Amino acid sequence: MRSAIRKVFWLYLILFLILIGYLLKLCLYDSHSFVANPYNTRLSGSEENIKRGSIYDANGDVIAEDVLQEDGTYKRVYNNAENYAHTVGYTVKGKAGVESKYNFRLTTVSFELIQRIAGLFGGKIEGNSLVLTLDDRLQKIAGDELRGQKGSIVAMEPSTGKILCMVSTPSFDSNTVDENWEELNSDDENSPLLNRATQGLYPPGSTFKIVTAASAIENNVTDMTYKCTGAEKFGHSIIHCYNGQAHGNMDFTSAFAESCNTYFGTLGTQLGAEKLMSTANSFGFNKDIGLALEYSKSTFPMTADADVNEIVETAFGQGRTLVSPLFMAMITSAVANNGMMMQPYVVDHSLTPGGGVRNRTLPAKLDQIMSPDTAYKLKDLMCEVVNSGTARNAAFSVSEEKTETLASGASVTSSDSTAVQVAGKTGTAENPHGDDHAWFVAFAPADDPQIAVSVLLENAGKGSNAIPAARKIMKEYLENIYQ
Repeated sequence: MRSAIRKVFWLYLILFLILIGYLLKLCLYDSHSFVANPYNTRLSGSEENIKRGSIYDANGDVIAEDVLQEDGTYKRVYNNAENYAHTVGYTVKGKAGVESKYNFRLTTVSFELIQRIAGLFGGKIEGNSLVLTLDDRLQKIAGDELRGQKGSIVAMEPSTGKILCMVSTPSFDSNTVDENWEELNSDDENSPLLNRATQGLYPPGSTFKIVTAASAIENNVTDMTYKCTGAEKFGHSIIHCYNGQAHGNMDFTSAFAESCNTYFGTLGTQLGAEKLMSTANSFGFNKDIGLALEYSKSTFPMTADADVNEIVETAFGQGRTLVSPLFMAMITSAVANNGMMMQPYVVDHSLTPGGGVRNRTLPAKLDQIMSPDTAYKLKDLMCEVVNSGTARNAAFSVSEEKTETLASGASVTSSDSTAVQVAGKTGTAENPHGDDHAWFVAFAPADDPQIAVSVLLENAGKGSNAIPAARKIMKEYLENIYQ
């Protein structure tokens, strides 16, 4: 009897401790997500009496703000709306983007007692504002480059994961979502509400050769030489290089620079499915990336029993692999950052109405997706793409201002033009529903990476068509750093 009582006692004690642990987790860890949930009706009710915090770009320019109307209510107004629509979002017909995910911060009242007292005398009760990592200058360039076509451009700071630019087209005007709601939701051809940067999934084309090359480097399969005739039969399929071009004698470096499909198809057969799977998994395919905004996981569905045709197609970027432009920017950033992939983020910090800084985002490491040695070798390969391969027109120079003090004590400022070494990779992704998609990923300067860019242009043909947009963004960003 005593033994049975002891067993019941310990069972109830364990259940009680589990309950206490769950309640502590609920109160200390999960409570914020419940309070901040945009579907929280209590939160929605409290917003009516609060001037919603503004949203600024990285330079302090206003992107979104509440403007007082004649009837005493506030209307949310967006500047340069189409360039920010998918990232910043909207606050009618529900909420989306930053407006949704950071709703709690935008309606949080700092120094509430003081503000409430001031409100009795006509003062405004204001929520905290947000400062994004996005740079309006880069957003404008990206918006102009994408105007009139479907696609996306993402730029990141490789060492931190800070998103410097993120634009998706076709876009929409966040100011007119209410009146255009039915049209925006019924436009299946253009899908303007879809954030192609984070939610769009595409075959990576030859940009995936970065992953295949990393697998070859880490498995010591880089000494293969091969004569490309422009086509090669693998299993029951014939694989062609772009436009059937015969590259001739290829080694690992030249095949990457010239983007030789048949070389990389053959390389894929030497690696095999399991090694490609292992590398793809370490790169973060099929995993969460920790972005606060809505996103789709990039997928690598190949299994260990894949046949030779799937292995070959996957190795040079076709097959069933799908990636988002943001994820390709993250991979490119990881190469630039010695193999370390950083968690991407778009909100730098919050600001109280008095200008106090709150909730500053600290860079967070996702994973060491490759060894520093592999990243260094990939960097050299990507430099060769720009120096002698398919991305020669990605090279550019920047104007750098220098101040020199003369013997007299006077200062003289001069401007010099400095060539920037760009590391990049083009990609042409076959599209079963239309013309090929154009990809270009790059970072610069190669020896001290400050920015990584991913450009995806739907149905734009060969990958080199995506280079000019990336070059303009990198040049603009670096010139502002050096001046």
